[in-house]
Amino acid sequence: MAAPTGAAIIIFIAFFMRRRFALVFNSKAGVAIPRLLDGVLGVMRGAGANVFQLPARSAAEASERVADVARQGNCDAVIAAGGDGTFRAVATGAANTELPIGFVPLGTGNVLAHEIQLPRRAADVARVLLEGAEIDVGGGTVNGAPFFLMVGAGFDARIVARLNYRTKRVLGRAAYGYPVIKTLAEGIEHFDVELDGRRFAASWLILTFASRYGGSFVLTRETGVGHDRLIAVVIEARSRTAIAGSAISLALGRLGDPASCPSGVHVLPVRRALIGRQTTVALEVDGDEAGTSPAEVSADGPRIRLIVPDVYVADLTDRHTNRVP
Repeated sequence: MAAPTGAAIIIFIAFFMRRRFALVFNSKAGVAIPRLLDGVLGVMRGAGANVFQLPARSAAEASERVADVARQGNCDAVIAAGGDGTFRAVATGAANTELPIGFVPLGTGNVLAHEIQLPRRAADVARVLLEGAEIDVGGGTVNGAPFFLMVGAGFDARIVARLNYRTKRVLGRAAYGYPVIKTLAEGIEHFDVELDGRRFAASWLILTFASRYGGSFVLTRETGVGHDRLIAVVIEARSRTAIAGSAISLALGRLGDPASCPSGVHVLPVRRALIGRQTTVALEVDGDEAGTSPAEVSADGPRIRLIVPDVYVADLTDRHTNRVP
């Protein structure tokens, strides 16, 4: 799939109802799995769609099976049903192909669902999957592996590393409470970051293609899915109070705003980031634990076709759109 030139956003308009779907379903995702997914599938099958499951025991296997579907060309779309990590696995398999990806949010944060303004009702989600437009989305790579939403290092990655996933399934966002308190109690850890040659000593780093963070929180207005612009939010907090203040700024939608971000926070576009080459630091990708540094992040990654609601298409066209029939 060729990358769009300049800052143009490419939208593929669906002139037919999709009928044939492959479903990648993560049975370990959040607590709303049976009701939402069953409702979506019921509406789709009632509309005449054929949905078959792709059982997968791991993200790697999911990516491989989706890649097989893309090569065979016998599906109108693939559905990622799970959290943002499930979406990343499916997108990796469908990358640089013409296979569109739809999303049924079953995770805890569901950043992508909030980002593209996916409706909450099963019938409305099903309608998006059947008839929604497709946008061309560029991703990045972290140590060569694709990602399409965000990479975190330092403070938030330390929290994710402490998260008990069984507790997360039961409590949802409340499961983050203890890891946050424990991480704050341990104090601040700084690590080296280089962004397009510019160096920082950070305690928390977010590299994002999405405007949202942690679900519904607005991180930055400087980018968004489909804009192909990787934004770095660098937090150089020197104390527990400062890092807690940054978290509050995030909750208020100010952390990634260059005009109102706290002192010691930098917001800038980036093409290449080098993380923790001198000091080992925890990493996370799309809310999932991703080991430790060193890491190299590139804004030049694979491309996907993403099925989105009309309201998100309207949001994109309000700014700048290159329509492709």
